[in-house]
Amino acid sequence: MKGKHLAILLLLVALAGGAGYFLYKDNAATWNAGGTAAGAKILDFPINDVAQVAIKSTAGELHLVRAADGWTVRERADYPAVGEQVVGLIRKLWELKTVQEVKVGPSQMARLELAEPGKEGAGTVVTLQDKDGKKLAALLVGKSHLRKGGGGGMGMFGENDGFPAGRYVAPLGSTRVSLVSDTLESVAVKPETWLQRDFFRIENLKTVKLEGATPAHHWTLTRESATGDWKLADAKAEENLDAAKAGSVASLFANASFADVLAPDAKPEDTGLDKPATVTFETFDKFTYVLKIGKPIGENQPVLIAVTADLPAQREPGKDEKPEDKTKLDQEFQTTRKRLEGKLTAEKKFGARPYLMAKTTLDQLLQDRTALLAEKKPEPAAGTPKTPVSATTPPISLPPAPENAPQ
Repeated sequence: MKGKHLAILLLLVALAGGAGYFLYKDNAATWNAGGTAAGAKILDFPINDVAQVAIKSTAGELHLVRAADGWTVRERADYPAVGEQVVGLIRKLWELKTVQEVKVGPSQMARLELAEPGKEGAGTVVTLQDKDGKKLAALLVGKSHLRKGGGGGMGMFGENDGFPAGRYVAPLGSTRVSLVSDTLESVAVKPETWLQRDFFRIENLKTVKLEGATPAHHWTLTRESATGDWKLADAKAEENLDAAKAGSVASLFANASFADVLAPDAKPEDTGLDKPATVTFETFDKFTYVLKIGKPIGENQPVLIAVTADLPAQREPGKDEKPEDKTKLDQEFQTTRKRLEGKLTAEKKFGARPYLMAKTTLDQLLQDRTALLAEKKPEPAAGTPKTPVSATTPPISLPPAPENAPQ
């Protein structure tokens, strides 16, 4: 029996190995587009000399430029770009290697979206330049190579459904087409995806004041401490603030974000910032944030931000403060003050231009006064008793039967 079991086990191992081999061949066929060369570099350029990256397609153009203090996005009025992201793209292009060289004729270039710019089937051109604008290298990025789920192969032109598993590329001006394993998704004319996302953060909030276009859009929320309950200033007797709604408004910008930026010289009449709604935030750290909000632009709204702070230079000693505690408390005060000074310096720069922020976020802020109130319970109809009345029938007692009554 043992010998028989061993023979069966060896047969199963052989079958599994054969299945694995054919699966490997099937996956490898996904990359087989008719050529044989593999492992060769696509581009050769001095990587440290790159100071400009230009991306051009039928959708427009994008220019990433290295300035004295880092990379910038020209199409966003030289707003700071994410330097690591730009450098990562340059290195990726420098390291890009052929998985399979593709033998195609001139008529097939358009089908791979590798035609020259301005022609039908044109691809996306990435041009690398030095600080003087001299071209170091240029690459045509074409159609995505799609791969069927489950390891199935597909044709070279990717007409079948599947998921991106590579990209067809060619050096600009060359007929040498290569299939690479990187999808190169970042090679697109989308300036907003390259912007630095650092933004202001409102912490230890004390008051929120809205000044809108109508009386209903004038209200102030305030609290006495960073952990205290929010109150509606000048609340009338019938106005009962909803604590959850107030808390949501107060926390909107604890982790603020933006969708895009506008040019510093954007015309106020075009953005609605000539007649804005104004929201003022004051914090227990003596910071003041003034947000001027314009009219909707698509799914966003333009916002101008002004940040100021009145930071005390010295700490006021507490009542009955012990001498041995003074040194420690003074050190903590100076550490906190230094942190707040750095925060102020970093956040004041956001006042240089309007930002586009999500309308869904700002709608929660630009509410009228009644939207902050707790919902009133409906009053009972006239004549309806407030407490249900129940009727109880008293027990009935019968007289005793006469002694000689017939049985």
